[in-house]
Amino acid sequence: MHMIQGHGQGRCPLRLFYSRSTIYAVEGGVFSLSCKATYCEKNPSKPELIWCKQTSNGCSFLPQLVEFANRTKAILHFGSGTLISVLQISPVHINHTGIYQCRGKFPSLNPIIAMGHFITVLVIKFKMFTPVSIMSGLRGDSLKLRCIVEFDEHLNTTLTVHWTKDNGYCNESLSRHKTSSQAMATDKRSFTLTLSNLQREDAGVYYCCAASKLSAQIIGMGLINVHVHSVNYNRIYFALVLIWKVVTLVIIIAVGLTLICKEKSHQQKDDDTSQSEKSIKKSEECATKWIEVEERCCSTKRTAKS
Repeated sequence: MHMIQGHGQGRCPLRLFYSRSTIYAVEGGVFSLSCKATYCEKNPSKPELIWCKQTSNGCSFLPQLVEFANRTKAILHFGSGTLISVLQISPVHINHTGIYQCRGKFPSLNPIIAMGHFITVLVIKFKMFTPVSIMSGLRGDSLKLRCIVEFDEHLNTTLTVHWTKDNGYCNESLSRHKTSSQAMATDKRSFTLTLSNLQREDAGVYYCCAASKLSAQIIGMGLINVHVHSVNYNRIYFALVLIWKVVTLVIIIAVGLTLICKEKSHQQKDDDTSQSEKSIKKSEECATKWIEVEERCCSTKRTAKS
């Protein structure tokens, strides 16, 4: 911790304490700036603590900067002659990278009377996810569980990734199964856990855990729920779906053929009726002609006799 004594306060100065360590913050996450002040309780008012960030105009107070609008929350803890101010910034933006300083004053005294040292805040890229959340396998088969980590150059040598089972605290590593990693890009790696010769006891929730030695805030976790079956329910399901589709297709074809047969039957009946009507009409025409011929013959015979 570092202490800087205020000035112009005689035997009862306002003193500020906070760490000199660089703060690593994850983009999209949250980080905190903590500053402790000690003061004399005989002062008519309690001190105020405020953080500023170095800009081209000097050290600008955070409420005056656009990148901190609606992103800060102050938590104050008062004790006997002490004040601890914790400023939480969320969600973290890449523009929050910079140099910060804690300053303090008493409201009754307008000028800043105590200034702390400068500390560095470095916002880094860090993201972890699993492509799938549920996987299933048969006893004796193998499964490959995969998680993907995206990070920037600051984590190249400090990032560690391991797998655990049924342990959300990530404090134990799996040793029975094989793990491997593969670079997908300069800032992305894939970490794979291979489960071989699956048994019922391999079922459970597997956690992919990532952490960095740079900061306790740089930590990520993804999970995959693994099911182990004695029977391939997926194959049964697809077989039932296939059977259902085949039966449906057969029914559709049968109905279609029935309709076609009925249509042809009606058409045949219509054709038969039409043919019968044509035959009757033709018979009637023949009979009419025969009568006409008979009448002509009879008429010719009468004319010959007379």
